[in-house]
Amino acid sequence: MRWNERAKPSCGGEAEVACGALSSRSGPPGALATPGELTARAALRVARAAHLDELVGLLLDEALELGASAASLLLASDRAGELGLHADRHLPADVRRHLERVALDAPLLDAWAARTGRVQVLGGVCPLASGPSLTRELCARTGAQGVIAMPLFARDRCLGVLSSYLPHPPSRAGVDLEALAALFAVGLDSALARREMARVGSRAEAVQRSSADLGGGAAAPLDGRDLARRDQAEQALRESEERFRLSFENAPIGKAIVGLDGSFIRVNRVYCEIVGYPADELMRLRFQDITHPDDVDTDVDLAERLRRGEIPRYRLAKRYIHKDGRVIPVILHASMVRGANGAPIHYISQVEDVTERVRAEEERERLLAQLGAERRTLQAVFDHAPVPLVLIERNGAERVIANLHAIELAEGTPERSQFAGRVRRPDGTPVSLDELPSSRALRGETISDEEHVITRTDGSCRTFLIAAAPLRDGAGAIVGALVAAKDISPLKELERMREEWTSVIAHDLRQPISTIVLKASVLARQPQCSDKAGHILASAMQLNRMITDLLDASRLESRRLELTRAEVDLPALVRATVERAADATRGHRVDVEVLGEVPPLTADPGRLEQVLTNLLSNAARYGTPGTPIRIAVRRRGGEVLVAVENEGKDIAPEELPTLFARYYRTREAKAGSAVGVGLGLYIVRGLIEAHGGRVWAESASGKTTFQFTLPLA
Repeated sequence: MRWNERAKPSCGGEAEVACGALSSRSGPPGALATPGELTARAALRVARAAHLDELVGLLLDEALELGASAASLLLASDRAGELGLHADRHLPADVRRHLERVALDAPLLDAWAARTGRVQVLGGVCPLASGPSLTRELCARTGAQGVIAMPLFARDRCLGVLSSYLPHPPSRAGVDLEALAALFAVGLDSALARREMARVGSRAEAVQRSSADLGGGAAAPLDGRDLARRDQAEQALRESEERFRLSFENAPIGKAIVGLDGSFIRVNRVYCEIVGYPADELMRLRFQDITHPDDVDTDVDLAERLRRGEIPRYRLAKRYIHKDGRVIPVILHASMVRGANGAPIHYISQVEDVTERVRAEEERERLLAQLGAERRTLQAVFDHAPVPLVLIERNGAERVIANLHAIELAEGTPERSQFAGRVRRPDGTPVSLDELPSSRALRGETISDEEHVITRTDGSCRTFLIAAAPLRDGAGAIVGALVAAKDISPLKELERMREEWTSVIAHDLRQPISTIVLKASVLARQPQCSDKAGHILASAMQLNRMITDLLDASRLESRRLELTRAEVDLPALVRATVERAADATRGHRVDVEVLGEVPPLTADPGRLEQVLTNLLSNAARYGTPGTPIRIAVRRRGGEVLVAVENEGKDIAPEELPTLFARYYRTREAKAGSAVGVGLGLYIVRGLIEAHGGRVWAESASGKTTFQFTLPLA
């Protein structure tokens, strides 16, 4: 195998440098408009090059198109195992001297490319420090940060190496450098073959002229070496033409040779697939016949300018009419082939079907329009929402977006800093900036209907229910917060008036009740009136409890219920309450069971006794007479669980969720003789939730259990 023949893979052979070898699948550097457009343009230019010097110039230009600041073309030398500098662009003189003669074993990227037959890339993913020493030195002299070396192989022989010196690391993802190298190699091989034939022809003419000058009559025959060279050149030209034919026929994009009148001279398979016509039918048509009517004038005008030499080539986004009537969007690259005298011969067209790209762009435009409409709708909803809304975006600097109601509330843009010292809780406790709902939401907390009082600049106060939630991106990171506020100042005023009215009514009702209780107690001491007085006294006490329930319900609704907290021994409180509620549980044995150790907790003992009394009273009232009532107290994690169980008719499952609603009474309660307005369990729930606990009921198999929890901390 000669030095410039392409190396075949073999076991134990020279190892290929992993960081430099680049296949067409490995994400080569660069990103022009599209890889197809880059290849198409290069193919057009190679096809137009009539002479070696012209081809060399365009190869160096293409090397610069990869983003290079300098380029070189090394051709195989007649000396075995050497490359020599043939031409360059912008290389310093001292660099040229290093490239005049390059041995294949030199520490140079060009030599690596020639030895391996693979495109070599240095810089970026493969750092310069890992490259051959001479290449590193040349990069230092030229200021290059990357090098691409493309070996030009034809007929398994290395014709040369085209190198690009880049001022930045290679990053042209998507460009098939191997395909470009193969394309350039075919053109170079043909140009070299034509040059060799021209040399042989010139030598033959010179010999014939010399013979004639000497009076030789007949032309002197060429010697054996000239004939061998001519045969080799002719064979190389035939092989080059065959490669061009195969390249034309098997190109991955549509190719056509078009006459000056627009008629098709030759088309490849992909072109036929794009327009839907077989090749023999296209030979009877012109490109104007299959071009969309709206695009014909533009295409014809550009083709005419190209024919006149006003432009070297053109690129056009146009549409073909497929044989089945479909419209096919394409990108057309067109150039002109001219004769030795510059006269136009025919057009070369390369066509890329961009149907999928156009569909994707149309879908993108549709989605963008849809997104724009949705954004406008959301913006309108945000701007005209009947409550203040604030959107806080946190992308580096904090950005606050507010609707008109929020701006009116804040008396300006509602920046968090503007609320310093102006926000307090209903009990008067000030709220720091760090504890504002918006600040807590930005830390990931969700706030639901939290009551805050905001002092305005004129000194007036408004009460708001505020909700806030964090906003997260697709990865779950917090990118902002949304805050909503509802002005409940009018409702708070109504609550104040209702509580005041309730207090007045309760006070006015309790005065005559107190008189009734006093008189009934006196009458009860008289034997002849004791029974009737007892009924009067019981009714008066029942009425007094109903008034108390109404007052408690009013305070719960207005969030004005106050707890007097103290350390409570819950098991002891339960036992004491059972003793004091003996009258209410008459006819039932009450068993108290404390499971394990129950530590003291902080709570309002009076309110807890009210809860227990209410549950015991209900258990006795609706339980089967004579059956026991059981109370269990136990610790469960960080809370204490209390359960009050009675035996009797089950509560219907559909009624369980509404047992604790205000004024709700079960069907059994309504049908029975028990009196009440349906506030007892409502107050139980309010008192337990005020302590930070939960309450619920279960009823099955003739047993009903009310359970509640209280936090230990």
